[in-house]
Amino acid sequence: MDVHPLRVLEFPTVLACLAREVETPLGREAAEALGPGTDPAAIAESLDAVTEAREALLTTRLPMDGVHDVREAVVAARTAGACLDPVTLAEIASTLEAARRLRAAGAALQGSWPRLKAAAARLTPPAEVLAELRRCLGPDGAVADEASAELTRLRKQVATQREAILATLHTLLEVAAAQGGVAERFVTLRNDRYVIPVLRENRGRIRGIVQDQSASGQTLFLEPEGVVEENNRLRLLRQAEEREVRRVLTQLTGLVGAQADVIEATVQALAALDLLLAKARLADRWGAARPALAADGRLILRGARHPLLLEQAPPSGAPIVPIDLEVGGRFRVLIITGPNTGGKTVALKTAGLLTLMALAGLHVPASPDSAVPVFDALFADIGDEQSIAQNLSTFSSHIGQIGRILTQATARSLVLLDELGAGTDPAEGAALGVAVLEALLQQGPGVVATTHLEAVKVHAARTPGMENASVEFDLETLRPLYRLSLGVPGRSFALEIASRLGVPTPIVARAREILGPAALSARDLLAGLAGDRQAAEAARREAESLLAEAAEARERYQTLWSELQREAAALRRQARSDAEAAVAAARREAEQLVARLRSAGADREAIKAFQQDLADLARGVGERVAPSPEASPAPPDLRPGQPVHLRAYRQRGTVLEEVAADGTVAVQLPVGKVRVLASQVHPAVPEAEPAAVAATVPAVEELPLELNLLGARVEEAVSRAEQYLDDAFLAGVPRVRIVHGKGTGALRRAIAELLRAHPLVEHFSLAEASEGGSGATVVELTRR
Repeated sequence: MDVHPLRVLEFPTVLACLAREVETPLGREAAEALGPGTDPAAIAESLDAVTEAREALLTTRLPMDGVHDVREAVVAARTAGACLDPVTLAEIASTLEAARRLRAAGAALQGSWPRLKAAAARLTPPAEVLAELRRCLGPDGAVADEASAELTRLRKQVATQREAILATLHTLLEVAAAQGGVAERFVTLRNDRYVIPVLRENRGRIRGIVQDQSASGQTLFLEPEGVVEENNRLRLLRQAEEREVRRVLTQLTGLVGAQADVIEATVQALAALDLLLAKARLADRWGAARPALAADGRLILRGARHPLLLEQAPPSGAPIVPIDLEVGGRFRVLIITGPNTGGKTVALKTAGLLTLMALAGLHVPASPDSAVPVFDALFADIGDEQSIAQNLSTFSSHIGQIGRILTQATARSLVLLDELGAGTDPAEGAALGVAVLEALLQQGPGVVATTHLEAVKVHAARTPGMENASVEFDLETLRPLYRLSLGVPGRSFALEIASRLGVPTPIVARAREILGPAALSARDLLAGLAGDRQAAEAARREAESLLAEAAEARERYQTLWSELQREAAALRRQARSDAEAAVAAARREAEQLVARLRSAGADREAIKAFQQDLADLARGVGERVAPSPEASPAPPDLRPGQPVHLRAYRQRGTVLEEVAADGTVAVQLPVGKVRVLASQVHPAVPEAEPAAVAATVPAVEELPLELNLLGARVEEAVSRAEQYLDDAFLAGVPRVRIVHGKGTGALRRAIAELLRAHPLVEHFSLAEASEGGSGATVVELTRR
């Protein structure tokens, strides 16, 4: 994508915010190089990976400690005979060790996060190289004595030789010190040879070679004649040691070079994992959500906030106001109007920047029901682009940009135009602006434009495929409200603002006269069209809301009816089983009685009549327990305010209203309001007052194994969850589920913090996909 729209929309600043979230130089480079893509499958995969990483980071930490940028060193290791220094080799070892640790951590992840696990599985540090580097290098990067048998032998000889030299020199020091011939009693190194300090005037008392002198020249550092050969031998041993160390380093470098491709792939995978985790942390910090990728070309932003405003502390009393913006579908051109400093450009930049973020695989600071198409290109003409060097005025620069846009934009592009028609005569600018919009409407890209020109607003109001929107403005405080109203053209409020800012009233009045009735009629036209459109839009939203409620109610009733049918069938099966068992037992006893009657000489007809009565009894019991679809239990007599018990919900509640004509009734439960069949509701048995010293322990069969917190505020949800955990522990329940939903993740994070610190929680994790996935958390309670 062209760098111009990325620059004017401040996408590099977003990347700088992302770069602050990475942990390695590799990740920083990957963050700064990130750009929007055009492959829907790849973008969707990236967005889903960020979702998984955000979920995993709630309960898991994947630290990138010990990772270094070793790419140049690995390339250098490919050269035959190359020898990397031990510090560089230690950095390679540290990086491979970090990759091994992260790969193991990814494999051990408990949640269902295939993309995150795959990112960790792409870390393939060569085990044999890592093992050899660790064996040969110490924690400080120095070559270990055990790197080779020869090095072990040489270092032992060096140590023995050094100790012998030191012993000889200390003896000489003692003798010389007794004669007053040394400056101080210590042995030191000069020119890599062991020497002792001797006063200049006593130089003649000890024979040897002067290797150095002090700054004052009063102390000479003398290598006594008796240790010259010993020092020579030590030096030869050290040279042999250095040659062996270099041989070891060359061998290790060769191992790295032989596996350079694998190591480079692992380094790239480390950068990708670091970038993925940084995306997740940035999304959490901005309260962002994963947008849908719209296949129908509609850009829909709900509750959108400009990300760079989130980086700034909002001034007192001026919080960030989310905006709703839509383009595509029934209109492809959106014209945003309103006063100067009213937030038009902020809305324009928010739409463009959030689109770029989504196409770059970043979650966006907007509601989860937002949708972004995969545009093939994004074009933007924003701000003052005048250039003295190129002899371009602001207007010339804008026209140059618009000319390029008209020749390059396609039906799959997004075009952003700021202050369309500005910088020249208003009438000519408006005419040119209308012509540009008509051309773009015919070409088919999505267009979001801002303008002050009334003629452009009127044209948009009258043209199918175009739509007006306005940013709201508070005339009392002269401050923008940053709310975007779709279907309502905005005014510049220039005369009103001038009056508020102290321009004399006669001048403002004269300006209104000069403005004339034509402008007023245009405003009236716009206001009338806006009113009609708002009414139609309100009716449409109400209809959609009613349809949604009806669909939800139907689904709820179908679910409840299915549950009722299952319960009734289970009860009938149990009743039949109990009755058949009772009849079988009675038959056995009757047969025993018949046998006794026969042995007692009873009449055959009497015995036959007794057996017939027994068969009739069994048949009657079978008919009474047979399924009867027409039969349904009579609903109980329920009154508003009556305490009741819902066995299907394992909850107590209160009846809210009379039983409806369809046999349902509304009941208030602790977890919320439900509507159920009256036949499922049973009058509650009064609870006994607890003794003053007795603790109420909830029964396992009455305590729900799931806590539903959907729709609750964070503070309320945490309080309810804490009480629920206490009740579950007292009831002896080992495992429960807390439903918090997905949304922005704020409620999920609050519940995770509670569980992490709760003394009764043994372990918790996000639920499997079959139990709600990231919308629920499974909690295992301690049994102590």
